[in-house]
Amino acid sequence: MSTTLSGASAPAPSPYRWAWYLPGLAAVGWGGYGLLTAAMGPEPLKWGLFFVLGIVGHDLVLAPFVVGVGLLLTRVLPAALRAPIQVGLIGTGVALLAGFSLAIGRGTSDDVPSALPYNYAGRVAMLLAVLWVVMAGWTAFRLAAGANVNQRE
Repeated sequence: MSTTLSGASAPAPSPYRWAWYLPGLAAVGWGGYGLLTAAMGPEPLKWGLFFVLGIVGHDLVLAPFVVGVGLLLTRVLPAALRAPIQVGLIGTGVALLAGFSLAIGRGTSDDVPSALPYNYAGRVAMLLAVLWVVMAGWTAFRLAAGANVNQRE
Protein backbone atom coordinates (compact mmCIF):
# COMPACT_ATOMS: atom_id res chain seq x y z
CA MET A 1 0.00 0.00 0.00
CA SER A 2 1.18 3.48 -0.77
CA THR A 3 0.69 6.52 1.41
CA THR A 4 -1.08 9.75 0.64
CA LEU A 5 0.29 13.26 1.21
CA SER A 6 -1.34 13.32 4.65
CA GLY A 7 0.48 10.14 5.63
CA ALA A 8 -2.59 7.89 5.62
CA SER A 9 -2.33 4.68 3.66
CA ALA A 10 -4.02 4.75 0.27
CA PRO A 11 -6.50 2.01 -0.59
CA ALA A 12 -5.38 -0.73 -2.94
CA PRO A 13 -6.22 -0.11 -6.61
CA SER A 14 -9.41 -1.74 -7.77
CA PRO A 15 -9.15 -4.63 -10.23
CA TYR A 16 -11.96 -2.92 -12.14
CA ARG A 17 -9.54 -0.14 -13.09
CA TRP A 18 -8.70 -2.09 -16.25
CA ALA A 19 -12.35 -1.84 -17.25
CA TRP A 20 -11.68 1.90 -17.67
CA TYR A 21 -8.22 1.58 -19.21
CA LEU A 22 -9.13 -0.83 -21.99
CA PRO A 23 -11.70 1.40 -23.77
CA GLY A 24 -9.24 4.29 -23.60
CA LEU A 25 -6.47 2.18 -25.09
CA ALA A 26 -8.84 0.99 -27.80
CA ALA A 27 -9.72 4.61 -28.63
CA VAL A 28 -6.03 5.56 -28.81
CA GLY A 29 -5.37 2.58 -31.08
CA TRP A 30 -8.28 3.52 -33.34
CA GLY A 31 -7.03 7.10 -33.53
CA GLY A 32 -3.50 5.95 -34.36
CA TYR A 33 -4.86 3.66 -37.06
CA GLY A 34 -6.89 6.54 -38.53
CA LEU A 35 -3.87 8.83 -38.40
CA LEU A 36 -1.69 6.39 -40.32
CA THR A 37 -4.29 5.28 -42.87
CA ALA A 38 -5.96 8.61 -43.67
CA ALA A 39 -6.98 9.03 -47.33
CA MET A 40 -4.91 12.19 -47.66
CA GLY A 41 -1.93 10.43 -46.09
CA PRO A 42 -0.43 10.91 -42.66
CA GLU A 43 0.96 14.34 -41.94
CA PRO A 44 3.24 13.70 -38.97
CA LEU A 45 4.52 17.27 -38.73
CA LYS A 46 1.03 18.78 -38.43
CA TRP A 47 -0.10 16.03 -36.07
CA GLY A 48 3.03 16.37 -33.92
CA LEU A 49 2.61 20.14 -33.74
CA PHE A 50 -1.04 19.78 -32.75
CA PHE A 51 -0.17 17.14 -30.14
CA VAL A 52 2.73 19.09 -28.60
CA LEU A 53 0.81 22.38 -28.55
CA GLY A 54 -2.13 20.60 -26.92
CA ILE A 55 0.07 19.22 -24.16
CA VAL A 56 1.89 22.51 -23.65
CA GLY A 57 -1.36 24.47 -23.71
CA HIS A 58 -2.89 22.17 -21.13
CA ASP A 59 0.08 21.84 -18.79
CA LEU A 60 1.41 25.40 -18.94
CA VAL A 61 -1.78 27.43 -19.44
CA LEU A 62 -5.04 25.65 -18.70
CA ALA A 63 -4.09 23.53 -15.67
CA PRO A 64 -2.33 26.35 -13.76
CA PHE A 65 -5.24 28.68 -14.51
CA VAL A 66 -7.81 26.18 -13.19
CA VAL A 67 -5.72 25.45 -10.08
CA GLY A 68 -5.30 29.18 -9.44
CA VAL A 69 -9.03 29.83 -9.76
CA GLY A 70 -9.73 26.90 -7.43
CA LEU A 71 -7.31 28.23 -4.82
CA LEU A 72 -8.76 31.72 -5.12
CA LEU A 73 -12.30 30.41 -4.68
CA THR A 74 -11.21 28.40 -1.64
CA ARG A 75 -9.82 31.52 0.01
CA VAL A 76 -12.59 33.92 -0.97
CA LEU A 77 -15.86 31.97 -0.89
CA PRO A 78 -17.62 30.67 2.20
CA ALA A 79 -17.94 26.89 2.40
CA ALA A 80 -21.70 26.98 1.72
CA LEU A 81 -21.19 28.68 -1.65
CA ARG A 82 -17.98 26.99 -2.74
CA ALA A 83 -19.26 23.68 -4.18
CA PRO A 84 -22.09 25.12 -6.33
CA ILE A 85 -19.84 27.82 -7.77
CA GLN A 86 -16.99 25.40 -8.46
CA VAL A 87 -19.34 22.92 -10.16
CA GLY A 88 -20.91 25.76 -12.15
CA LEU A 89 -17.53 27.02 -13.32
CA ILE A 90 -16.36 23.53 -14.29
CA GLY A 91 -19.63 22.92 -16.16
CA THR A 92 -19.29 26.29 -17.89
CA GLY A 93 -15.77 25.43 -19.01
CA VAL A 94 -16.82 22.04 -20.36
CA ALA A 95 -19.86 23.48 -22.18
CA LEU A 96 -17.83 26.29 -23.75
CA LEU A 97 -15.06 23.92 -24.78
CA ALA A 98 -17.47 21.38 -26.27
CA GLY A 99 -19.68 23.95 -27.99
CA PHE A 100 -17.04 26.39 -29.21
CA SER A 101 -16.42 24.85 -32.61
CA LEU A 102 -20.15 24.62 -33.31
CA ALA A 103 -20.93 28.09 -31.96
CA ILE A 104 -18.43 29.87 -34.22
CA GLY A 105 -20.11 28.29 -37.24
CA ARG A 106 -17.09 26.82 -39.02
CA GLY A 107 -18.15 24.25 -41.57
CA THR A 108 -21.41 25.85 -42.62
CA SER A 109 -22.16 26.08 -46.30
CA ASP A 110 -24.98 27.53 -48.38
CA ASP A 111 -24.69 24.45 -50.60
CA VAL A 112 -25.41 22.08 -47.69
CA PRO A 113 -28.05 23.70 -45.48
CA SER A 114 -28.26 20.64 -43.24
CA ALA A 115 -24.66 21.08 -42.08
CA LEU A 116 -24.84 22.79 -38.69
CA PRO A 117 -28.44 23.97 -39.17
CA TYR A 118 -29.06 25.37 -35.67
CA ASN A 119 -28.06 28.43 -33.70
CA TYR A 120 -25.44 26.66 -31.59
CA ALA A 121 -24.27 29.82 -29.83
CA GLY A 122 -27.81 30.34 -28.56
CA ARG A 123 -28.01 26.71 -27.47
CA VAL A 124 -24.74 26.94 -25.54
CA ALA A 125 -26.01 30.14 -23.92
CA MET A 126 -29.27 28.38 -22.98
CA LEU A 127 -27.32 25.46 -21.52
CA LEU A 128 -25.24 27.86 -19.44
CA ALA A 129 -28.37 29.67 -18.25
CA VAL A 130 -29.95 26.38 -17.14
CA LEU A 131 -26.70 25.33 -15.47
CA TRP A 132 -26.46 28.53 -13.43
CA VAL A 133 -30.16 28.43 -12.48
CA VAL A 134 -29.56 24.92 -11.13
CA MET A 135 -26.44 26.14 -9.28
CA ALA A 136 -28.46 29.01 -7.78
CA GLY A 137 -31.11 26.52 -6.67
CA TRP A 138 -28.46 24.30 -5.12
CA THR A 139 -27.01 27.30 -3.29
CA ALA A 140 -30.46 28.33 -2.04
CA PHE A 141 -31.10 24.76 -0.86
CA ARG A 142 -27.81 24.68 1.03
CA LEU A 143 -28.54 28.01 2.68
CA ALA A 144 -32.11 26.97 3.57
CA ALA A 145 -30.77 23.73 5.04
CA GLY A 146 -28.76 25.79 7.50
CA ALA A 147 -25.34 26.06 5.90
CA ASN A 148 -23.40 28.91 7.45
CA VAL A 149 -22.39 31.54 4.90
CA ASN A 150 -19.81 33.02 7.26
CA GLN A 151 -17.96 29.72 7.75
CA ARG A 152 -14.74 29.54 5.69
CA GLU A 153 -13.79 25.86 6.19
